[in-house]
Amino acid sequence: MANLRKNADIALFAGAAFLLLIGFSLYYVQLAGAEGFIIIHFLGGRGADFLGEKSNALHMLFAGSVMAILNAFIAAALYTRNRALARLTAVLTALIALLIVIALSCIIAVN
Repeated sequence: MANLRKNADIALFAGAAFLLLIGFSLYYVQLAGAEGFIIIHFLGGRGADFLGEKSNALHMLFAGSVMAILNAFIAAALYTRNRALARLTAVLTALIALLIVIALSCIIAVN
């Protein structure tokens, strides 16, 4: 039973890594040819209110990757002491990776 729980945590971190890999592939496929400024934030009624370069979207992906790696080390350290916190860390990392990919998809859709 303990191996199943540990494998579930590993699967959650692998899912987060896979989502970030999807984000990197979306970035390179859709934004590779973009030149100049892109719209980073868009309000429906008011229009674009924050412009940036395409490297800003790449920095968002790198920050998510670093955060996922650090959370994996934290969850590994917590696993022997408190498995509930390790599982919570794994679930939150997967959800944040999903939110990063959704935000990148919205940036791509607007541009």
